[in-house]
Amino acid sequence: MKSLLHKTLSQFLVCTVAIFILTTPLFFLLTKYFYAEDMIDIIEAVQLGTSIPHIDLERDIMVGMMLQFLLIFLVLSLALFIMMRFITHRLWLPFDDTLQKTEQFNLAQSVVPQFQKTEIKEFARLNNSLAKLMQQDKEIYRIQKEFTENASHELQTPISIIRSKLDLLMQEELDERSMNLVSDLYDLNTRMEHLNRNLLLLAKIENSQYTEMEEVDLGSFIRESMPTYNVLHSDLNISFLDQRTCHVVHNVNTILLSCLLNNLVVNAIRHTAAMNGEIRLLLCNSYFTVSNPADGVSLNARTLFQRFSSDDTKTSGNGLGLSIAKAICDYHGWRLQYVFEENHHVFSVHFR
Repeated sequence: MKSLLHKTLSQFLVCTVAIFILTTPLFFLLTKYFYAEDMIDIIEAVQLGTSIPHIDLERDIMVGMMLQFLLIFLVLSLALFIMMRFITHRLWLPFDDTLQKTEQFNLAQSVVPQFQKTEIKEFARLNNSLAKLMQQDKEIYRIQKEFTENASHELQTPISIIRSKLDLLMQEELDERSMNLVSDLYDLNTRMEHLNRNLLLLAKIENSQYTEMEEVDLGSFIRESMPTYNVLHSDLNISFLDQRTCHVVHNVNTILLSCLLNNLVVNAIRHTAAMNGEIRLLLCNSYFTVSNPADGVSLNARTLFQRFSSDDTKTSGNGLGLSIAKAICDYHGWRLQYVFEENHHVFSVHFR
């Protein structure tokens, strides 16, 4: 197995020698063309005893040398250019194969790609290192995936048991103080259940486990969801505006799209300042926005999309809604942005 430098120099040397051998007849023909006629005239004059004709050998030699140098330089340059392109393309084929397979590698795949065998030492080391790294990443991904699923399942079981026990307690005749305690425990258990579900969802998004994608008309998808929001939150005016002339279609995972829409709308509902406030959903070709009236105070844009971050302790959220929305946007290659304008919280999803 040879190094890349040794392989390149050896092939370059072989090609250079071949080029010089092939250009030798060209040099001979040029020399014969420029000097043979003058030499023949001189020899004939000497044999016939006549006067030697006037020949400007110095001028012919200079012109001949310049033309020879120029022509040979052009031929060698062209030959070297073609040769180097051929050598480079041939030597770097294994690297291009490795790069292509690395770009196409997905942790969710069960098989580590097989790289092309090569005699170049550096490329062979690179392939071995990448194969080991991919195998380790795949194993870590499998362990993390199993842990997430098992942890979620093991947590869900006691949560469900606690809920059933609390349901039984709430059916008993309890005094007001005991009923309040049971009600508080029930609310905490519900929040724990939502937290467990959201953490599992976030882990699945980050592990790219939602692989089923389909073409979805976002306008139709949002319109179909509007009746649910209006029924569940009849005290608020939730409106949807879209440009009917626009046909906004994207390749998305419908489960994640529904979760993104729900999280943004629920976040707007929680942060709407006044009762009977208006929440506006707007869809355009390049972006989608959700806006709601504020109480004059902007949210903290620095920590807004961080996990367990909440500017308002009065809300019943667990601080994961916007983190999940951000993860869903990143998963689809979109950009989630927050701005505070005209006393409104505005969340925008920009389709890149």
